[in-house]
Amino acid sequence: MLLSIIIPVFFGEEIFEKCLETLTKSAKGVIGRDWEILVLNNGFEPKRFQELKETYSQIKFFNKGENLGFAKGNNFLWRKSRGKYVLMINQDVFITKKNIEKLTWFLEKNSKYACVAPKLILENGEAQFSCRPFPTGFWFLIADFFNRGQKYRRFYSPFKSQEVEQPMASCLLWRRKNLKKLKGFDEHPHFFLYFNDVDLSYRLSQMKGRSYFLTSAEATHLHGQSALLLKELKRLSLWYKGLGRFWFKMNDHFFWAYFRSFWVTFLLSLIKTGQFLVSKFFLLKSKKRNKVKE
Repeated sequence: MLLSIIIPVFFGEEIFEKCLETLTKSAKGVIGRDWEILVLNNGFEPKRFQELKETYSQIKFFNKGENLGFAKGNNFLWRKSRGKYVLMINQDVFITKKNIEKLTWFLEKNSKYACVAPKLILENGEAQFSCRPFPTGFWFLIADFFNRGQKYRRFYSPFKSQEVEQPMASCLLWRRKNLKKLKGFDEHPHFFLYFNDVDLSYRLSQMKGRSYFLTSAEATHLHGQSALLLKELKRLSLWYKGLGRFWFKMNDHFFWAYFRSFWVTFLLSLIKTGQFLVSKFFLLKSKKRNKVKE
């Protein structure tokens, strides 16, 4: 088996169905022969999940009866898979056979890389900044925010193929042997949703492993569609815990890792709220001005 495609499904029924449709239409003929697709119910509506299981008989569906989270869910699937390569994709990612083949071809020809990520295109047609350096500390993230993302969020250009520190795991092709060496994601509860892929890439770098960003391969990404279904406080809590766990593993003291993570989360959420309110204010002002002109 050449390739295993793994998808832990977390809410968002319609989005996931489009993801499956895109995959199965373009990969007709290779699924079940050279490729396999494995899906885990990680919070999906049970009745609809069963219906999809009956519709897509060539796909392997798993139901653990609970939401395992992103890290544990992906680990469950890749350990069940058989492919030489393992493609992790989120349910809000749409990728075709042609683009998957570009990724596998790259790893076939470049043995020094453990994983490769495609360029991600957002719903509005813009290229997503999907690769980042490691978030090394409190002031690093604060400085990045005031520097318009140049130190972290927008450090790597989405238009240039290059070696990167941390590609998002939204759509990421791995060599199975490297995943086995790393023992997959850290399944700690604090890595339930966020920063688990940052940790995986960081551990890869500690083992002298390398990651690559390939712009000739593309996928559409409806960024954060499933996470947006979570309540804001829950989402912020998961983000804070994930970042705290990552900093703690980077040899920070437990208390200071989580203390700094809390304040980064709090400050950034305040700034974003402030920006949102300011934009709303000017939008309303503009509407009033237009009404007066009329």
